[in-house]
Amino acid sequence: MNSKRNIIFVYNAKGGKWNYILDTVHKYASPSTYECNLCKITHDLKMKDAWRKFIESSPHSFKFLHLEELEQYNLLNYKNDLPICVEENSGEYKILINKEQMNKYKDEFELINILEKIL
Repeated sequence: MNSKRNIIFVYNAKGGKWNYILDTVHKYASPSTYECNLCKITHDLKMKDAWRKFIESSPHSFKFLHLEELEQYNLLNYKNDLPICVEENSGEYKILINKEQMNKYKDEFELINILEKIL
């Protein structure tokens, strides 16, 4: 499909600088208890280059949300299913990658590979 699609990723993490610092420390200090695989596979201290290049070169629109933004985007029913990737179309959401799938990916390349197949 060549038309522009609206893809939303929701991290299982809070946004903001302070939370970013806490999450980064947690991710490295205790990776087995870190609850956002999407964060883990797409970011080190900043967004990983391959992931950034994929997002920037895609014809699709990508949005990245945090826990506190769920209500604003009418996604509260997914709050226990994060991290997740959904497609938004006219206010309706379709799950593209659920929590279970997202948590299986080992790195950004696996995620990119799946997205290239889906999109």
